[in-house]
Amino acid sequence: MIRLAIHGALGRMGQTVAHLAVSSQDFLLTAALEREDHPELGQNYYSLIGMKLPQELPIEKTSLAALEKADGVIDFSSPQGALQLAQLCAHLGLPLVSGTTGFREEEYQEFLKVSEKIPLLYSTNMSLGVNLLFALTKMAARLLKDKNFDAELMEIHHGKKKDAPSGTAKTLEAILRQEMSLPSHLVVYGRQGLVGERRREELGVLSIRGGDVVGEHTVYFLGHGERLELKHLATSREIFARGALMAIKYLRGKNPGLYTMQHVLGIE
Repeated sequence: MIRLAIHGALGRMGQTVAHLAVSSQDFLLTAALEREDHPELGQNYYSLIGMKLPQELPIEKTSLAALEKADGVIDFSSPQGALQLAQLCAHLGLPLVSGTTGFREEEYQEFLKVSEKIPLLYSTNMSLGVNLLFALTKMAARLLKDKNFDAELMEIHHGKKKDAPSGTAKTLEAILRQEMSLPSHLVVYGRQGLVGERRREELGVLSIRGGDVVGEHTVYFLGHGERLELKHLATSREIFARGALMAIKYLRGKNPGLYTMQHVLGIE
C-alpha cells in the first residue's frame, strides 16, 4: 500500500484523485495539502469533498512535516505551489507526480531540476488516451513532413480554465514543431483580421473556452484533397486521476530521473 499525499487537494483534480484513492486498496491517503493561506486549513478534508468516512483528515499547509507521512505525492496545483513542493520532495527523497500546467519557461526548467534528486513524473495530461495521441501525433508529423500537409491545433475546455493554450496543446505544439521543423515565430495563437495567405511553415493554435467541457484536443493535418484528424475527447476527470495514480505506482522503487506517461504506457 502506498501512503499518498495530494497537493492541491481541494482543486477539481485533487478531489477526483482523492475519491479514487480512498476507494482503492492500493493507497492510504495520509495528507491533503493546500497553500498556507487557504481558508479551509484545519477542516476535515473528507467532509469538504463529500465523503462520509469515520476517520478525519485535516487539510494541512504544504510542509516537510506533512510530507514525511507519505511515500509519494500527486500534485495538481499552481506553478508557484508546485515549485515549493518539488523542493520539499527533493529534500525528503519523495517520488512526485505532477500535472500542474501554466509554468513560465524559467519556472519549468527549475521544476524539472529536482529530477536529479528524485523520480519525477511530469505530464501536462495524465490520460492514457492523450499520451497515445502524443505518440500518434509524433508519428504522423514525421511521416507527413515535406509532403504538403499543413498542421493545426484546436483545444476546448471549460470556462473556468485559467491558462490558454492548455498544457496538453502546448505539448502537441512542441511535438509538431520538432517533427515538422516549424519555427516558433510562425506559431499563430488564433487569427484575426486580414492575415493574408497561410505561410507554409505556419502552425495555428486555437483555444475555445465555455461550459463544462472536460477537455478536447484535435490535431489537423490538412493536405490537398484529404485531411487527417487525430482527436481525443475527455468526458470525465477520472481519466486524469486514474492516470496519476498509475503514475505514482509506476514511480515506486524507480531511480531519480524525469519520467512521463509515455514510460507508464511502455512507449519509452
